[in-house]
Order: sequence, then structure tokens, then C-alpha cells
Amino acid sequence: MTDGAASNWSVHRKHFSHYTPILDFTHAVCYIYAAAMTGRPQEQGWLVYCQWAQWLWEGNTKELIAAVRARSEELGPPKEEDPETSPRKIVARTLGYIKNQQSRMKYAEYRKLGLPITSSHIESTIKQINRRVKGSEKFWDQGAEPLLQLAADHISETTTFELFWVRRPGRQRTTRRYQSAA
Repeated sequence: MTDGAASNWSVHRKHFSHYTPILDFTHAVCYIYAAAMTGRPQEQGWLVYCQWAQWLWEGNTKELIAAVRARSEELGPPKEEDPETSPRKIVARTLGYIKNQQSRMKYAEYRKLGLPITSSHIESTIKQINRRVKGSEKFWDQGAEPLLQLAADHISETTTFELFWVRRPGRQRTTRRYQSAA
């Protein structure tokens, strides 16, 4: 699962071609939200977005592409002098994105197979671990690997984390070893 960057799909083809390629739903829905809302009153944009999001959820890329293409034709092609935030550029970028990714947007099929359609839960876990590991006030005598393991154990569904604290008093060192720069 990826955000749609070509480099990610290259890695998929080279190392993970036996896995089902899935475009992260969150990325796709953000693109269609931007295209649906831009250049329209909020109420109208919201109704369009709801329809487009439903098609996306269903994996109905033909209807979605047709609707975004119609919106692109309505606005006209982007001009070179248009800013990146212009409705023409936003809609054209979205159209290109969903056309390029349509074979990886079969979300109804993926859900039936029990496959994940977003990586947000993994990204959230990484952020939790980073908060516990990184920071100017953090010191790791033996590197951060032991702490990473502890953080992973803490958020897992095993009892490893609790066992660590039961065993810790007998293993604890009372002094910190500082290494000189020399």
C-alpha cells in the first residue's frame, strides 16, 4: 500500500510483486476532496465530494474518472501562469492521479478479501514510537534499539511489556556510562 508515488510502485514490482498493489484510500480521497471542492460553493462541492467518495469507496473508477474529466473540461485546461492552487490545476492533477492509479483502487474487492486499504494505523504506530524515542532530552547508552523493542511491546497485544517491568529491578544498572568523544 502506498501513496501512489512512482518510486513506491517500482519497489513493489521489484520486491513485493506477489502482494496486491493498493493505493492508500486516504491519499485518493484527499485528491478527490480537493477536486470536488475547488472553485465551487461549499454546499455544492460537498454534494459532489460525497458522490465521488462513494464511487471511490465502491471501486467504481469509471464513474469517478468520467466525473472528474467532465469537471476538468468544464474548467478548461490548466494554463502555465495558473498557480498550483487554481481549480484547473487541482482538478487536472486529480484526474491524472486517479487515471494512473485506477488499477489499484478496487476498494470494495480489497475489503471483501480482508485487505487493508489505508496505512494510517501503521503511520500512527510509527508516530507513537517516535515520540517515545526521539527528543533532545533522550539518552541511549546502548542505542535506541532496546527502547524501540519496549515501545513495540507496549503497543502490542502480548504480555511482554508487563513481564519486562516484573523482571526489571534485578537487571537495572545504577550508574550511567558516559562515552568520551576521544
